[in-house]
Amino acid sequence: MRRALLLGLLTVALIAAGCGDDDDTDTTTDTSVPTETETETETETETETADPSSTTAAPTPSELPGERIDIFPYEGAELAVVGVEADDVLNMRAAPGVEYEVVAELDPLDDGIMPTGHNRQLDEGGIWAEIEVDGETGWASTAFLAHLGETRDATTELYPDVADRPRGDTMVQLGELVADRVAGFDEPEPDVVVVDGPSVGDLGEITVDVVGFPDDAVLGERLHVFAEPDPGGESFTVRTVESTTLCRRGVSDGLCV
Repeated sequence: MRRALLLGLLTVALIAAGCGDDDDTDTTTDTSVPTETETETETETETETADPSSTTAAPTPSELPGERIDIFPYEGAELAVVGVEADDVLNMRAAPGVEYEVVAELDPLDDGIMPTGHNRQLDEGGIWAEIEVDGETGWASTAFLAHLGETRDATTELYPDVADRPRGDTMVQLGELVADRVAGFDEPEPDVVVVDGPSVGDLGEITVDVVGFPDDAVLGERLHVFAEPDPGGESFTVRTVESTTLCRRGVSDGLCV
């Protein structure tokens, strides 16, 4: 009798211990390993926060944001990307606005961009143009699009005396010095953007966009600066400057209209 009672108590104790182990395992699993649904939800939230533009598809034509306006760029013109940093891109989007998905990326020196003539002004004031690039249609901000005018050698125009040609410790600094000379105004302050380079070989080379001219026709200038390394290669002196006019509304015979 006593032996049967002891065996019964031992069995109850073992069963209770087994149940406790199962509870610990379940708790550990719930705490350290999220379910598949939880993992997917967290990933989607992080993506939306980091890049909301990638999750918004294009609205129908009747639902496009903003108001259609009859303003340049006009259909049949040819545009180029301007004012975009050398290590960056201009996003072409599915609709006018930064919240829409990117359909293509345009490099800082891309040209041959064809507007359709459909332009829209958004409520916050920005103007976007519908454009075609390599068979792809999308929208881009007109703040980063312009017509390319004539290209000329502007070296003697800027520095009539060879002794006046500036020297810079780096090609970037030299590009900024030339840009300051081209702008020639303080208000409004122009944007100076390195769109290509710098590179250094036998000559130093850099391309800089100066945009924001206070002119209805001329947006700015694209400066392609070549420079000679000084002995020791610790500084550079301007050798030549090629300048391309950036036009707001259009080009006729290389001149802004």
